[in-house]
Amino acid sequence: MIELSHTYTLTADWQKKLTKQLVEQFGAELIDDKLLLMPKSLADGSFYYTEVVPGLSVVIWDLRFKKPIKIRRYKSDEDLYLIHYNFTDGMNLVDCKERDKKIEYKADFALGVFDNVIDKTFQPVVGERVFAMRLLVSKELFNFSVINRAKKEFDKRKAKKNKNSVFFYDTIDSESMLIMHAIKNKSFQDPAFDVYLRGVTLRLLGIFIDRYSNQTPKLHYVPEREIEFLNLTKEYLLDNLSGNFPGIILLAKMANMSVSKYTTLFKKMFMSTPNNFFMREKLVLANKLLKSGDYDSLIHVSKELTFCTLSYFSSKYLQQFGRKPSDDFVKTSL
Repeated sequence: MIELSHTYTLTADWQKKLTKQLVEQFGAELIDDKLLLMPKSLADGSFYYTEVVPGLSVVIWDLRFKKPIKIRRYKSDEDLYLIHYNFTDGMNLVDCKERDKKIEYKADFALGVFDNVIDKTFQPVVGERVFAMRLLVSKELFNFSVINRAKKEFDKRKAKKNKNSVFFYDTIDSESMLIMHAIKNKSFQDPAFDVYLRGVTLRLLGIFIDRYSNQTPKLHYVPEREIEFLNLTKEYLLDNLSGNFPGIILLAKMANMSVSKYTTLFKKMFMSTPNNFFMREKLVLANKLLKSGDYDSLIHVSKELTFCTLSYFSSKYLQQFGRKPSDDFVKTSL
């Protein structure tokens, strides 16, 4: 497996070092010190990096790797936060009981915020399009309550030598999602892309600050091993949306935790209880099924996802989306 490593900095130094590895070892091409075209032997696509304003930079990548690769980001002493937007095409495959096929489904837990003192490893799936954007933000730019209180808590935990920590994960808000959809269709080689990307970065940062400035801090510290177990149970839930909720006891056992510890950590990690998370994602899948044109009745969709009654399905759907399932239903043309 190919392995690369780098450390983020507030200046372009980190990008120059990573670029040097890719250019010298694999024959990547650097254009205008910003656009890095990957060698065809390694991946299709490119990275793009630019400094937006003092204390704020952005790196964006659109890649489809052809070989296994592991990219390690090592912690550094630079005072910056990483705001990560993941818009990768990866899907969870969900089995449908009554049909000989699988439904592709993607859960939107694509916003992550990390302190630069945390090591991370990125290992993409070969052949899958990876599209993501990362804002590198000086801590001095964050002068609002969430980050200030979070930083104090982080300093306390550093004194206790708690090295395994995570900032927080959340879903991407609708406004940021629209921005990501738009930029995903842009060419990094467009002459106007640099100006466009700078504007998008400022908009995303503004939305982020507006979204979290008056909320309770969401900074949580969870050992990396426990994060792995939490993600394992999350994936289990997503892979079994067509069934009934498996129960907290089973999930806690899968995570090697007590029920109370598992419930608390899951809520910290995913901003929801396991049961509410499961129901929300089941309804999002229901929305996809309703619009697929593969079903001849609402009750068929309801049974597909093992809702006990059509009326219960309809009430939960209305509660989630503010409209009835019939409003989104596309009947099969067969």
